[in-house]
Amino acid sequence: MTGSMNTALKITIAIVTILLVTFAIGVLSGKIWWFSEEPPLMVVPDMDDQFHLKSQGEARFFADNRAQRDPIEGTLPRVGRAYPFAMGDVDSAEKYFAAGNPLPKTESVLARGQNRFNTFCSPCHNYTGTGDGLVQQKGFGNAETMNLLREQARQYSDAKIFHVISAGQNIMPAYADRISETDRWTIVHYVRELQQKAAGGLTQSNGMAATSVQSSTISKTMQ
Repeated sequence: MTGSMNTALKITIAIVTILLVTFAIGVLSGKIWWFSEEPPLMVVPDMDDQFHLKSQGEARFFADNRAQRDPIEGTLPRVGRAYPFAMGDVDSAEKYFAAGNPLPKTESVLARGQNRFNTFCSPCHNYTGTGDGLVQQKGFGNAETMNLLREQARQYSDAKIFHVISAGQNIMPAYADRISETDRWTIVHYVRELQQKAAGGLTQSNGMAATSVQSSTISKTMQ
């Protein structure tokens, strides 16, 4: 009788020990840590848990208190090249890119352009291109100049749209160092798509011919 009780006690102690060890391993590995937001105890952290700055947050380490840093002057990304024109060099850019958009207008190109536009452009221009994005709603910028569907913007050549994306315009920053050259051209295609759809809806509501507006816009972009 005593022997069976000792065996049962040993089995109980073994089970409890296994559960405690499993729990301890879970806590130390970070798998079980529901009661605290602190990181688990790591004997060899291997830089797994580091302090991170938010891209548009504050960083007192730098003199300007900005966490987001500009690229070091003169440096280039591994894939890409420096954009050769400054913000005001619109005429030079239009001559340089006179051939127009080098990418074919395919479904995949438009999908990529929409993805990049929604990521980088929609905060100001909105997903619709109408210029009433969150940045404008918060009181920054001018909704009219941000409206990519207005007549003046539809008259821009592909080269000029590409230049504005690359070098910036007014309060809009340059994106040549943030968006690859290919992706910038896909955005141009997508902006054209937004403009053509808006022009088509406008002409239908006004009883005008949408094809004449679109063909005029396309011909001017290729000049």
